Amino acid sequence: MIKRMRKSLKNYKIVNGQENKNQATELLGKYENMSEDALYVKLMEEVASKKSSGSFDYNALKIEMDKVRPLLSDKQREKLDHLLRLIKN
Repeated sequence: MIKRMRKSLKNYKIVNGQENKNQATELLGKYENMSEDALYVKLMEEVASKKSSGSFDYNALKIEMDKVRPLLSDKQREKLDHLLRLIKN
């Protein structure tokens, strides 16, 4: 999944300038070597933190995940849907 995302980010069309490209590159570097389990834990920590601070927006997350959905395999889409159900509750 990370390899597909990396390839997609490299081909990413810059809409709002170099800053977006730098942010994408920084995020990729931060997470590319993490295992799937570690990524899951990190995601759930971030969600819990945002929920507790009142800044979590499920709909915004869903919109962003729908942008990634075409890059995923069927199995990865199932995992994503499962994660979104867990996060929503």
